[in-house]
Amino acid sequence: MTTKTHWFMWIAGLAALPLSWLCAGEPILIPTKIDGPKHDPANDSYWFGPFSECCSVADFNGDGKLDIAAGRNWYEAPDWKKHIDFRDGAETNGPETDDNSEFAMDVNRDGRPDIVSSGWMRMKGAFWYENPGQPGVKWKAHRIHSAKNMEGVIHGDIDGDGDEDILCNHWAPVEGQGLTWLEHIDREPWFVEHVIGTEGEYHGNGLGDINGDGRVDIVTPTGWYEAPADRAKGRWIFHADYTLHPLDNPESRTAASHPVLVYDCNGDGKNDIIAGISHHYGLAWLEQVVDASGKRSFKQHWIEKDFGQCHTMAMGDINGDGKPEFVTGKRLFAHHGRDVSCYDPLFGFWYEIQRGEFTRHVLYYNHLPWYPGAKNINPPPNGAISMGMKVLIVDMDKDGRNDIVVPGKSGLYIFYNVANAPQPKLPIRLPLEETYKSWKPWRDNLPAKK
Repeated sequence: MTTKTHWFMWIAGLAALPLSWLCAGEPILIPTKIDGPKHDPANDSYWFGPFSECCSVADFNGDGKLDIAAGRNWYEAPDWKKHIDFRDGAETNGPETDDNSEFAMDVNRDGRPDIVSSGWMRMKGAFWYENPGQPGVKWKAHRIHSAKNMEGVIHGDIDGDGDEDILCNHWAPVEGQGLTWLEHIDREPWFVEHVIGTEGEYHGNGLGDINGDGRVDIVTPTGWYEAPADRAKGRWIFHADYTLHPLDNPESRTAASHPVLVYDCNGDGKNDIIAGISHHYGLAWLEQVVDASGKRSFKQHWIEKDFGQCHTMAMGDINGDGKPEFVTGKRLFAHHGRDVSCYDPLFGFWYEIQRGEFTRHVLYYNHLPWYPGAKNINPPPNGAISMGMKVLIVDMDKDGRNDIVVPGKSGLYIFYNVANAPQPKLPIRLPLEETYKSWKPWRDNLPAKK
């Protein structure tokens, strides 16, 4: 019996259990590897890449099934047939892939999902790639943003008109650049660029309503921009109410994850901020505090101190309780192995949030073997999974349970959310002890004292 067959038989057995049992335990998330790099050092390919650290999910071919695109390849559901080089961009450049964010979006409103992607090396900005709606036809590239130091793009309804716009991120201030969002319009060229300021132009940003006025604000590592009534023409006011700081220096700032999340973590009616420390140790939440005079401030709390390189995160309902959780994890060899924590174990965690308390659940955890010395003799590890620069929470198989799609340098994975671990536990499924040929009773068979 294959492992896959065993799993499906076990899952089928769960269907016969009372619903109260199935809803009581931990979600069972089973990884399926879609693709990954070949370990071929002679040709500059290793188990740790290059491979795209980002992906998009949508029904790209219109057959009703959710497909996956990752860099220059897309994978056709349900068997994940690989279509290579369907678009430009996302080129390999030494050990990296020039794709630091991507998502699916119907840019030209023709009913077909296109892809928006950015890169920091050769692309130097962001493009949208037009879905031709025909198999075998290359997707046309359209530039939508230029930047000297592009960290990524995220999407959300910034202007409040019901469709999605794009927020750009640059990892540091550069003369002539500013914090930029792209308004999605209903005619060519499909986007209008708005530069709202130069403050907060650092690694990582996000979208969410900070002041409770119903508008989507922009959060950065060093403060937030308040959305005006007219987002396209009004003035965005920057509030330096906080600075995300590293573990070792509370007086300095540090690079944030991309995206940063906005959510009411403690249930007090005010949205807080969740941010990974993307190139160092730590995962934090910033509690929003408003005093009697209306003055707003944020208090930084640590969720994790011993885990590093939480470069990306996503929020969604993982355990089926109707409330959002969030997932994050460690990049593999960020900055090509130069970051602090690069040789720590790889991890993917998801967190339940309740009244300011964060309960960690393990999605995966891998040890990276490392043998110090002048000669690189480190072997490829078994089952090494990493979380790159994008993670998605989406119901891939449309069974009503959200799955987790994890791209990283070591490969592309879907963690299928198949069921909840039953409580009380199932009857034992192993062979009984006495059926083994070597079995001899031992519990009550003590040797006599002499």
